[in-house]
Amino acid sequence: MSKFLHITVRWLDDRYHGLLGRAGPPEWPPSPYRLFQALVAGTARAGKLDKLGDCLRTLESLDAPLIIAPRSRPGRVVTHFVPNNDGDKKPDRQDRLTAKTLRPTIMLGSPEVRYVWRVDSQITWVEGVIEAARCVTCLGLGVDMACGDAGLLEDAELAQITGVRWLPRPAVLCDDGALRAPKEGSFSDLKCCHESALARIEPGQPLRTVKQPRVFNAVAYTSPERPIGRPFDVFALRNAAGEFAREPQAQLIHVAGMVRHAAIEAMDVTEGFPPPGIADAAAWVESFVAGHRKGNAGHAQFSYVPLPSIGHEHADCDIRRVMIVAPCGEEAHLAHLAEQLDGRPLRREGGGAAPILERLGRRDGVVRAYVGTAAAWATVTPIILPGHDDHKPAKTKKLLETALRQSGIDQRCEVAWGAVANFRNCLSAYTHDRHRRPIGYFRPDHLTGLTGVHARLTFNQPVAGPLIIGAGRHYGLGALAAVDAE
Repeated sequence: MSKFLHITVRWLDDRYHGLLGRAGPPEWPPSPYRLFQALVAGTARAGKLDKLGDCLRTLESLDAPLIIAPRSRPGRVVTHFVPNNDGDKKPDRQDRLTAKTLRPTIMLGSPEVRYVWRVDSQITWVEGVIEAARCVTCLGLGVDMACGDAGLLEDAELAQITGVRWLPRPAVLCDDGALRAPKEGSFSDLKCCHESALARIEPGQPLRTVKQPRVFNAVAYTSPERPIGRPFDVFALRNAAGEFAREPQAQLIHVAGMVRHAAIEAMDVTEGFPPPGIADAAAWVESFVAGHRKGNAGHAQFSYVPLPSIGHEHADCDIRRVMIVAPCGEEAHLAHLAEQLDGRPLRREGGGAAPILERLGRRDGVVRAYVGTAAAWATVTPIILPGHDDHKPAKTKKLLETALRQSGIDQRCEVAWGAVANFRNCLSAYTHDRHRRPIGYFRPDHLTGLTGVHARLTFNQPVAGPLIIGAGRHYGLGALAAVDAE
């Protein structure tokens, strides 16, 4: 049975004023590093820093904890005017007031937050952490008065704790949603900063600079309140004049194939372009870049997703942009590939003029439709079911649930499906018309016998894009957009 160390902090009020930076934005939940600062400050104030220092050093070496916090909402921004203690040129207090802005976060449940670490059987140091937790007097700014406690939990007890669970994702590189977490050396760094503050003023000497804490990690945290989508990079298709090049939406897989071929060439092993640190570069290119199944049972690979133009009533759904999506934790490899592809011309099978790839910012209106956060999503290109449904609704629903799991989406949702497109000017999921003439999107040979459907998914909690599901997800079939994108 697993053992968990938990530290609980309870505020005297339902407002928390901590910020991610000096000018904001608000920090929620309070970061593990802020807790560690509160532990060090509390034990120092109690005169127990030397006694409990080794226990805190053990705590800083642990992985980032699970955080359980109440639901929250942003509070009203309030500006206070307080005396500027450094402004001694004007003796009148009213003449040296400076503005101080508070951006509170309102807790909608019990005003307490828990930090949970899994610990092994060697837990003699935990008693010191429990004692340190009981020395905490505030968490956040000085006005965020709080008290702390700690203890050990077992699996059943942890499962009964209510609140929003914030899970650390150390392999994910992102700025949005990243919280600071202590690491080895954080304790010594905080002591050094405190000593520099005490030595700031010395008679007869210039005012010394106070050192700022620098030893900490940035760890991405995700929860139903702030989901994190898969990493992606977007390219525009440009012609020789630098304008958007248009490709027919029916030939979506041909565009994906051109980009995939360009990626393979860009990661040429003989030229030394694969990312550094990969043990077998040739095998990585074969499985991760090219997407060949041999040695790639988990389907860990880049997905090349052409984006039909949607977002307004006159959108024609032609393809002018391509998104490359990577598995979570592969941001560095994706960024390396994107650098090599920027400005690279594509090659069309059979010859002829082909567009040039140009890296595109994420603020593009069409891109936002695919990568936002929403509870309701709808297919732009049809989902290819990962199996035969025999035209039975029960089997279709089961195969859609399988497709969601294969894409790493573990939230429950309501599903409605059909053959008709969800967005204007998009092609239906039909492969032939009433006269047996081919219509719709071209498919690779191995997908021609499978059923394609357009679907609308409504999740209980918002989900972050991009969402691409189904058997054709690695080349753009099964791409979804937020239903309010049009």
